[in-house]
Amino acid sequence: MTALLTGVVAGCANDDEYGTPNLDCPETSLSANKTVQEIIATVPAEVLPDQPYTDDDIIEAYVTSSDEGGNFYKSISFQTHPTNGSAPVGFSVPVDAGGTFVNYPTGTKVFIKLKGQYRDIYNESMRIGGLYELDPATDTNPAVYAVGRLSIFDYAKVLVRSCTRLGEEDLVRTMTIAEAKNDANLNTLIELDGVQFTTDVVGKTLYDATDDLGGATNHLLTDNVGNTIDFRTSSFANFAGDIAPGTSGKIRGVLTKFSGTYQFLARTKNDIKLTEPRFTIDLSSPIVGNALTFSGSFNETFESGVTTSPGNRTFPKYINDPVVGTRYWQTTTFSNNKYLQMTSFTSSTSTTLVNEDNRSLFFMPVDFTAASNFSFQSKAGFVTGPVLKVYYISASDYTPGGPVNNAALVDITSNFTISAGLATGYPANFTPSGNYAIPATLTGNGYFVFEYVGSGLTGNTTTMQIDNVTVN
Repeated sequence: MTALLTGVVAGCANDDEYGTPNLDCPETSLSANKTVQEIIATVPAEVLPDQPYTDDDIIEAYVTSSDEGGNFYKSISFQTHPTNGSAPVGFSVPVDAGGTFVNYPTGTKVFIKLKGQYRDIYNESMRIGGLYELDPATDTNPAVYAVGRLSIFDYAKVLVRSCTRLGEEDLVRTMTIAEAKNDANLNTLIELDGVQFTTDVVGKTLYDATDDLGGATNHLLTDNVGNTIDFRTSSFANFAGDIAPGTSGKIRGVLTKFSGTYQFLARTKNDIKLTEPRFTIDLSSPIVGNALTFSGSFNETFESGVTTSPGNRTFPKYINDPVVGTRYWQTTTFSNNKYLQMTSFTSSTSTTLVNEDNRSLFFMPVDFTAASNFSFQSKAGFVTGPVLKVYYISASDYTPGGPVNNAALVDITSNFTISAGLATGYPANFTPSGNYAIPATLTGNGYFVFEYVGSGLTGNTTTMQIDNVTVN
């Protein structure tokens, strides 16, 4: 009976007709009555042996991982497949079994029966599984429990395979490294585009016994602006001995996290598609937003901005260009208010910033024909000298992300009141710039430009903050 059942299961799993149920596969009658989001929202604060999940609830999700290549070990990653345009949600289920790719290949729709199981949040993502005694009881402390692996006898009863299997292209999302490094993406299928191994990694084996961290090696992948992510390869991966190439391209895999560090895992060697020439990393290349719009009316408060690095220097509607030095304008927050900030100041304890000359430009697209007025607010802190100038430039004189024609920049700084700031600390309030009436002769598309010029070498390290930029 066991051999017969295995044959049926494998026959279903190996069907290559994605999306269409295999007529030879006995379809389950189960259906989901809860969403993954609902189950995540009710994960208890701690795992207690007398408090398993008690209701006959079922969720559905699709397999994203695979242990076929040996890089995943006794854990299956899943994600949802929203049809309303929202982002998928990932989670994992540890199982005390190997070779699960046979019965649960990537893309397989699986129903997860929750009754009797346990849940926790582990490294920022939900796990569903059995009970594991993490820290046995002592005379002074009670036992501590966590979610453990489903037993080899039980996991197929909990993870009920359907005969529906989606193609990977229906599940995968293409991202940059900066976009991928987000807890919302954990356990989901991602393809990193425009990446390569860092120079020190090229020529090494993907698993390096001299650089072993828990039975695997973490090598850095980088993009063309210096963002990095750990690429983790197990010593048991059948591609562990492959050489990290010096080329660039795409890598597909599943995002995980351990002790606060994101780790990207390929499932098989076929996920690694570094077929393009190696690129040069520009640590200060312009960051051009992907939603540039020449508008005659807007009020930018920066409240939608990300305040953690490196996302805090990316602005979908604008262009951020450190023409001199490596420092970008960034979204920063204080007292529940977000704003744009640039500084040449370097803390004595900083391990990432260096003293350097800085000239950083921030371009905001404007329809000059439709707009009549321009204003903003500023606040200067720890003032050692003036650092801010304001310009406009015609779109015909500037290509987004391209070289800046300084002769085409029209200096309008004298039209504004700019914060005088304080030598120690910051003023309590932002300083209104006053209104700039856009000349009737200024028409067509172009940009208002904020320029910060400072230097950690010469000592002009004033911090400048900009908020409430209004064009109408």
